[in-house]
Amino acid sequence: MAHFYEYLEFSNDEDRENQLEVYVEVTLEPETEDKLKALSVQGDWLVMAEPHCPDCVEIVAYFQRMAKLNSNIKVEYISCKEAQEAKQFKHDEQLQAVVSEPKIPTIFDVSGNKAEIALSEFPQFLKDKINAQPEKTDEFIADFRMGKFGKEVEQELLAVLTKVK
Repeated sequence: MAHFYEYLEFSNDEDRENQLEVYVEVTLEPETEDKLKALSVQGDWLVMAEPHCPDCVEIVAYFQRMAKLNSNIKVEYISCKEAQEAKQFKHDEQLQAVVSEPKIPTIFDVSGNKAEIALSEFPQFLKDKINAQPEKTDEFIADFRMGKFGKEVEQELLAVLTKVK
């Protein structure tokens, strides 16, 4: 499994540069930073993503920016190709969870011996928007990929990271 800068090597130069550009531009609300810095319980996270995927770019940029604020947030990245290799995982439950969820990005809570899906493909707020107005699906997805829902992404990922274990 890889850390953020190794994750960037999952794709070509253009995709890597795009991911870094979006990551660098992410700014978090001061309240979000305070809540993340106050986390005292370690969380272990596995993110299945690839820099060529526009949905991954947005989610990874925020998730990584948040993780950098607290050493208790441990994040590892895995590509789709690597997800099929049993040697990548600490135990069989992790392998089974990853194999059963082929969508990217997917964030797994792998704290302890569990492997629970915390986010799959799109954040829940976006899925809710799409369900409420299916005729605007393409517009919502385009807006998401262009960063127009950054604060919503931030709030949803904050809830994921600060959920009581």
